[in-house]
Amino acid sequence: MMFEKVKSILTAGFQVPADQIAPDSTLDDLGLDSLATVEFALALEKDLGVEISDDEVADLERLDKITALIERRLQIT
Repeated sequence: MMFEKVKSILTAGFQVPADQIAPDSTLDDLGLDSLATVEFALALEKDLGVEISDDEVADLERLDKITALIERRLQIT
């Protein structure tokens, strides 16, 4: 599941505790500031092979919306 991959990026790369990560979590909820948001977008691109800008990540903000965009971009159904 794509959400689990996104969650693992947050726990491994950004030291966000797994129990704080939920589909409706926002980047602010997880303590990601603007620089961390840019780094998160880059990590998503690198680890998942999807084009996604830091502006898109910041605009969507919630993990479920970010995950849905990634799935659409990867054409996962």
